[in-house]
Amino acid sequence: MKNRKSIFAFFAISAAMIFASCSNLTDAKVSSSSEDKNTLNIEVTNYDEVVTQASKSANRASRTIIPDSFDSDGVDLYIYGVATTGDKFTAPVKVEFEGNADAAGGNTSKTVGKIKIDAEAEVWEFTLAAVAKGDKPATLDEMKTKAVLIAYASLDMTYGDTAKFTLSPDGLTKAASVAMKLYNDGWPTPDGYKITAGIYKLTDGADATITGDGKGTTTIQENLTLGTSAPADANYSLPSMTPGTYLFKVIYTSDTTKKSFVWSDTLIVLPGKPVDSSIAIPNVIGEKPSEPTGFKASYKADSEDERIGYYTVDFEWTRGDSKNELSYKLEVLPLADSTTTAALPSSDAEWTTAANGTEPLSFDAKFSSSDVYGSGSLLTGNTAAAAYLELGVRYAARLCAVNDAGKSAWAYVTVDGTKETAFTSAVISRYRITYNLNGGVYYADGDTLKTGSAVNIVKYFCEKTTDGNAILQPNGNGADGLLKATADANSAAWGAWVTGDGTKFTEAAYTGSANLELFAKYSNGEQDVEFLKKEDYFIKGTWLTVDGKTLTDGQKTLTIDASAKDSSIWNFKTAADTNKITTDFKYDSVTLALTKGAQTYWSKTEYDVGTDGRDFEIPLSKLNVGTYLVTVSASYSTNIYVSYPITTTITR
Repeated sequence: MKNRKSIFAFFAISAAMIFASCSNLTDAKVSSSSEDKNTLNIEVTNYDEVVTQASKSANRASRTIIPDSFDSDGVDLYIYGVATTGDKFTAPVKVEFEGNADAAGGNTSKTVGKIKIDAEAEVWEFTLAAVAKGDKPATLDEMKTKAVLIAYASLDMTYGDTAKFTLSPDGLTKAASVAMKLYNDGWPTPDGYKITAGIYKLTDGADATITGDGKGTTTIQENLTLGTSAPADANYSLPSMTPGTYLFKVIYTSDTTKKSFVWSDTLIVLPGKPVDSSIAIPNVIGEKPSEPTGFKASYKADSEDERIGYYTVDFEWTRGDSKNELSYKLEVLPLADSTTTAALPSSDAEWTTAANGTEPLSFDAKFSSSDVYGSGSLLTGNTAAAAYLELGVRYAARLCAVNDAGKSAWAYVTVDGTKETAFTSAVISRYRITYNLNGGVYYADGDTLKTGSAVNIVKYFCEKTTDGNAILQPNGNGADGLLKATADANSAAWGAWVTGDGTKFTEAAYTGSANLELFAKYSNGEQDVEFLKKEDYFIKGTWLTVDGKTLTDGQKTLTIDASAKDSSIWNFKTAADTNKITTDFKYDSVTLALTKGAQTYWSKTEYDVGTDGRDFEIPLSKLNVGTYLVTVSASYSTNIYVSYPITTTITR
């Protein structure tokens, strides 16, 4: 048997790849090196263990649909680079790759290469492409035209010399034909059911038109007739399809009950490679979907305060074997502070006990329109979604698959301990510690010139209930990566930390999970310190007027009819209350931002905003209809950040 060296080893048939490569850009991971900066090290993620067979294997049910695999002996890989300074390669450079060997003598999950390039120590944008062997490209445009797989990465060669890529077909333009033989795997289609097949986008479930621009001929073919064995000729055909990663669905709809049952699978379309699989479809009529497996959670690095007081949690799972879900349902449960469960709930009974009267945040196929949406999708065929969750709150989560026959059993989340961004307890929990200096200055150890900094220190941690996370101590001792330092104010020695009510904080490590505000207290005892409490500065809904109509306090949803106006006027005006808001109070800044998922469509910031009020004009004429998140956020002093999110639907 010929040694299998499929070029599919260079990309993932998984949601992890789908969302990383839809934008054709993966983050370049860098590692320092003592070698000449003219040496560039390249690593390509190898997913060979995911793809275990080529698509020509006939009569296979519930397998990823892929065209004939490219043999890695039949392609060459070229790289091209452009620097932010304008420097660029004179021509694409060929890369020779070799696999690392593991302890057993087999290939690891990396393909590595090294080339000598005339690249200065500056920021570079690299393009890596697999092209037919011997077909040497002369320019970047030619390299993109000839590519069968492509990937991108950014790298600052001042600090590193290693770029990591994930190759995929997404973004390439050389079309491929589709001619598949669909059939029911030994079962007849019940009377009264119509069969529809089509190719859909994974992220939003929309029809993936042949041209890929939303304007071309539809991929959806209706009123198909499927037998119980493979037909002689293709019964689902397209003359050309834009390369990419899609979802192929066969939908059975009853004229009587109006219920629909679906079988779906990932479809990989590679440039110029025909898709001519035989697809055996299992009986999905009236069958509930199988339970998703491997449901895990981790946090996204450096995602804190993308929305003030929030961070991003990445959820991942594996589809059930039935592959007949219409969508997924995700529930995220805030856990009470008193909950002492050693592990996340793993059964319905434990979930009920942990909830203890608390309502979970519930998301379904419309997850992308929710106010905590980060990325991904809960639609059929997807295996990843990211949500904004609140710092200082402990969470559990569960996931089930849903179709018109009902829902699967719940899969209960576990933390993903294999990742660098793993939670450090069994609970989804991340919090903020703020060290308020109150006029003091930090001096780093060895800072004989006393340059120091008066800027408050903010650190983020995951809950660590056993040993806790070390607290920076007034005597200069610290741990867990916190700055070792001393501080003073008005020539007074730094004596202790106190909490917002003035209580001395004596713990060397924090084992809690709530956000922690600490304030420096100095030894002369003469510090006139105002302890600021975040809750005294919360934004009220009644401070917002939208197109002349005042919101109610706590209002979280809003609909704006854009059919008769080009803009929407939002006015923010504080009003005196029983807390710290007085007639002369002003926030240092107020920002109003309109977002959907990870993209910001409009944002504006005003400064020194109080009872005089400020207008924010959202340009409706530049926005599509749909549901957005409008977040009003404000800052005060050096450590108070508050926000008020409103899910806003724009109609016409």
